[in-house]
Amino acid sequence: MRRQSGFTMIEMVVVLLLMGIIAATVLGRSIATSDIDLNSETDNIRNHLRFAQSEAMKRSNMVWGIKCSTEATVQYYWLFNGTNPDLPANQVRLPGVSYGGDNRARTADFGVALNDFTVFFNRIGKPYRAFASYTDETLNTPVSASNPLTVTVTSKGQNRAITVTPETGLIR
Repeated sequence: MRRQSGFTMIEMVVVLLLMGIIAATVLGRSIATSDIDLNSETDNIRNHLRFAQSEAMKRSNMVWGIKCSTEATVQYYWLFNGTNPDLPANQVRLPGVSYGGDNRARTADFGVALNDFTVFFNRIGKPYRAFASYTDETLNTPVSASNPLTVTVTSKGQNRAITVTPETGLIR
């Protein structure tokens, strides 16, 4: 008489099912939704920067950029074209962003806070920093290793950084 050993197919399926349920429970408790929200908003802001750069490269006669500025206690964030980001006629609505009255979004509506920054992209996508308005490539400060541009996204005590690479404008 042969001795039978091993597991039946039903026993193996039950064990795998139980392992899957336990793994899903542990994984679900280890990832907080605030981490997911912060990562999602960081990706959105990164994509907005890329959008401004692509618009500057598509429309070679204009400078495009993004500005984030705090006025009183409210922080605003907006896309602009032209050399003066503060001029309302130059402010453009970002795709996929909800707005109140003007073309500037409140960062609190995203659930995040950003450091104040202004970045301009020229016709080849090269990033520049300017503190008032962009004049031209010779008078403004390009983003460089000695003058980097890092956007810090903060939510619920956690930070994520977005860096704009000198010369190429690669946004990571």
